[in-house]
Amino acid sequence: MFRRTLAVLTLVAAALIAPATAHADTTYRGEGDDVVRIHATKKPGLIRFTHNGESNFIVRTVDPRGKAREYLVNEIGPYKGTVLYNDYGTKGTSALEIKADGSWTATFLPLSKARCWCSVTIRGTGDQILKLSPTRGLRTLHAAHNGESNFIVHAYTRIGSYGDLLFNQIGTYRGKALLPVGTRLVSVHADGAWTLTRR
Repeated sequence: MFRRTLAVLTLVAAALIAPATAHADTTYRGEGDDVVRIHATKKPGLIRFTHNGESNFIVRTVDPRGKAREYLVNEIGPYKGTVLYNDYGTKGTSALEIKADGSWTATFLPLSKARCWCSVTIRGTGDQILKLSPTRGLRTLHAAHNGESNFIVHAYTRIGSYGDLLFNQIGTYRGKALLPVGTRLVSVHADGAWTLTRR
């Protein structure tokens, strides 16, 4: 009886200290600086972040060796956006390192939950990930951004590979770029309102 009880207590303790599994639609909440540990994964996915603070909100992935890797978010003040992680050249993600001065949330989502770019024109604000049917033939992307900071757009023809950089501007911007054949996912990093039109 004693051994059985000890075994049960050991399993419970192990479950309490083990990293959480980043299942789809799993939300982590916190306040201030933190490290969110998850089971190591190399699978690409989405994370939707919110931050209610006035200073820096910085999020980086941490690989299984404990090394901080890609910046997912690097903003100041309140934040709400969706970003892609494990998108290319990754060694996997075992944790998120979060720097914040306010409360925050991090919700892990599958790629299927990316916003659908179903019509010719799509509008949004801030960081978003867009999914679309793989493009064919010659397509031009018309972009407009009304913000003060970075406006960066990548197109992905294959998830897990390097994305094509379409725009990398600061502040208010209008321009055009070639949309790569086979594009199925587009990441937008912006601090203001934006519009994308594919023709």
